[in-house]
Amino acid sequence: MARTYKWLGGIGYILGLVPYVSFISSIIVAIAWILMGKDTREKIFTVLGVLMLVMFASAIALIAWLFFSLMMTAYTVVPGALEPWRMGAAISQVLSQLWVLIIAALVIVGLAIAVFILDIIAHFRAGKIFDSRWFKAAGWMRIILIIALVVSIPLTIFMIISAGPGMFSTIPALPDYGAIVPLLLTILWPMIIVLIVSLLATIFSVIAFFTIPEEASPA
Repeated sequence: MARTYKWLGGIGYILGLVPYVSFISSIIVAIAWILMGKDTREKIFTVLGVLMLVMFASAIALIAWLFFSLMMTAYTVVPGALEPWRMGAAISQVLSQLWVLIIAALVIVGLAIAVFILDIIAHFRAGKIFDSRWFKAAGWMRIILIIALVVSIPLTIFMIISAGPGMFSTIPALPDYGAIVPLLLTILWPMIIVLIVSLLATIFSVIAFFTIPEEASPA
């Protein structure tokens, strides 16, 4: 059986690095994991792919709902007719739908956490099945990414707070990227490390999928 998912997975993870088309990555990668699950009879791969599709569909639905809600609010408060009752109606409409937004956002966050955890497990499982050090390396990089995030977020906040208002006094009135970039690097270097680790995790996933043997039997 030709393992088309090796190409889908590799291409999908590559697209995740490309601006403006990265949203397609989730669909392609999800299909690759589902096909891998069908080929290897590993449910963890199938579940991961399905949850990826569900998370993508949920995010699109939330964006569409937000757009529709904003359009309805804008229609309620028409330009040139900002009477108090219209403003009150618009605010009431937004507040009445706020709980829907909160619930939807929590569901998507929960799905994202579940997908990330399953993604790690699936990479290690694929590494065992295909005897691939690249899948295992990608799994370890994702674990390191979690640790880096946990450390970098409070560290970045602490550095910004410690810098205080005096940080902005070093920025010239006119745009001077030669002065701004070093300043940003000094403050945001923990997040840059996170981005590098995330990039390496994706690259390892690309190599892992592309190096799946065509005819190797599952372990």
